[in-house]
Amino acid sequence: MVEIHNITVDNFKSLNNFKIKFPKFTSLIGLNGAGKSTILQAIDFVSQQMHGNITSWLNERNWEAKELNSKLIDKKLIIVMVKFTYNGDFYIWVFNFNTVLRRCTYEVIYDMKAIFKVKDSKYTGTIFTVKDSKYMIRDVENQKKLQGDIIQEYEGSFLSSLKDEFLPEPIREFKHYIQNIYSLDLLSPQELRSRSRVGSKLGLSGKNISAFLNTFSKEQRLEILHQLQKCYPNLEALDVKKSKGGWSRIELVEKFGGKKITNEAKYLNDGVLRLIAILAQLQSQKSFLLFDEIENGINAELIEFLMDTLIASKHQVMITTHSPMILNYIEDEIAKESVQYIYKTKEGFTQSIPLFNIPSMSEKLELMGAGEVYMDTDLSLLAEEIESLQVKKRSNAFSLKW
Repeated sequence: MVEIHNITVDNFKSLNNFKIKFPKFTSLIGLNGAGKSTILQAIDFVSQQMHGNITSWLNERNWEAKELNSKLIDKKLIIVMVKFTYNGDFYIWVFNFNTVLRRCTYEVIYDMKAIFKVKDSKYTGTIFTVKDSKYMIRDVENQKKLQGDIIQEYEGSFLSSLKDEFLPEPIREFKHYIQNIYSLDLLSPQELRSRSRVGSKLGLSGKNISAFLNTFSKEQRLEILHQLQKCYPNLEALDVKKSKGGWSRIELVEKFGGKKITNEAKYLNDGVLRLIAILAQLQSQKSFLLFDEIENGINAELIEFLMDTLIASKHQVMITTHSPMILNYIEDEIAKESVQYIYKTKEGFTQSIPLFNIPSMSEKLELMGAGEVYMDTDLSLLAEEIESLQVKKRSNAFSLKW
């Protein structure tokens, strides 16, 4: 089993020397413009490296490749480091992305334990490299090594162009995990209401949701229905209807007394549509799910159900929120680990810190719930407290050095 432990990003939009740790569930809070959405975009960008079609991804977001680079520094390469675990063992993937070539010009994956398992003292734990148009793949368990020149064109990671049979198990499983990161950071009720053609890919906005649901098994759709019935007891059926030309549409059937009412997606309210999209993702094979402003369009009485469902999910989940109510449904021990305060430095760079690692926030949490702490805090003043903490930390490190 793979899980992402943390990511470091350099030179992606406002992210410069940015690092964030990922527990199973993560909630990003902060002022508008602090960079919360940028973090989701950066994680989605990492996922696209393994899909190998950067151009299509840029087109879907209406971005130019040059817009990925930070405007605050004079660097050309985007540098990312992903620390992950596979069956409890740690690995690190580092890549340099060239926005002109739209591919990783340098990559390396380290097996952090392998150096202690081989007799060759010169072995550094490297199990995959791409450098100077050459590649190397090492399968430590089976004592195999492949290497050669890269002659094919590709976008993103070189791994995106390789068949699974050439990859050792940890790299293969990691590749699949990264491919299965999915972002709904542009979720749009208007797109969710639209019909879609069978076989269409689910879009970042929720576009083609009916086609997406059409790929689900009967059991998966029933599970989504059972979850929805916790919120809407009169709901009797969730159907995907197919028509001529390969089009599909979502229909909900409600029962009031002895009368059944069928509504197409175009007549459903925003909250129901967003819940369907979120619950569908939680039933999918995706590994790491990203949701921007999770509370949008969701009725207040449904927030507790939504949060319990997200936190209990088998997936790694990251959300952004501006709602104290969202935080109030996170238990204190989970909140200490999962709630990340996102802010910008005086230089304009986005940074992250666990909210309750800030002393004043930790003190408040002793007396209040996480949402109450959020409401009781002027977030714009936290940057000064964080800066003083960092100055103190640097001073202590200097003292220890001497």
